[in-house]
Amino acid sequence: MNVKISKISNGLIVATDPMMQLESAAVGVWVNAGARNETKSLMGISHMLEHMAFKGTKRRSARAIAEEIEAVGGFLNAYTSREQTAFHARVLKADVPLAVDILADILTEPTFEKGELERERQVVLQEIGQAKDTPDDIIFDYLQTVCYPEQAMGWPILGEEETVGAFTAQDLRTYMGENYRAGSMILIGSAACAAASNAALAVAARPARSSCRKPAVMCLNIVCSSLTDMRCVCRL
Repeated sequence: MNVKISKISNGLIVATDPMMQLESAAVGVWVNAGARNETKSLMGISHMLEHMAFKGTKRRSARAIAEEIEAVGGFLNAYTSREQTAFHARVLKADVPLAVDILADILTEPTFEKGELERERQVVLQEIGQAKDTPDDIIFDYLQTVCYPEQAMGWPILGEEETVGAFTAQDLRTYMGENYRAGSMILIGSAACAAASNAALAVAARPARSSCRKPAVMCLNIVCSSLTDMRCVCRL
């Protein structure tokens, strides 16, 4: 292994494990926010945000996101845990810039369109129902509740029907603004991606999300030459 790790001025960690003899790559963004970051009224919002990130941005519709990655034979997915939320892709070497651009897009410019939110709400409610009907699944939620009573670590990642049914687009924007910050993210590339040690990462600041209730920080446009020999734009 030849893992290279660098940290740029906005706090974003970039890690790569280049294996340039390969013709494909895996890239992803791991966010240090999950179910444990939620309040009781927002139980399940981390998981809902994971779903909604793929449902359209200012530059891409939900269909465009799916079509662009599938057109190059790529794979795009995400998962939510109590500690983290991850968004990851697998593509051929030439398509790493596209994968990073899509990941950056869904993590910085999601629109949380009302119709998509209502559709995805029903999907998550079905997931909750299925989990409750699956003993070898729901038993782990019961274990967490017993081990961590009356706190976020003991709440189900999917949330409850009452909380999921009440989420608004503004709830999602506020949660994202508070938790999806460069200093809480790791951009990772493995296989056909160049080493991160060439920290020639040109950065240009732009205003932070207006929905953020914490003191203003700068979200950065990162022109990243560290994940691939081709230049790509990653707005984190």
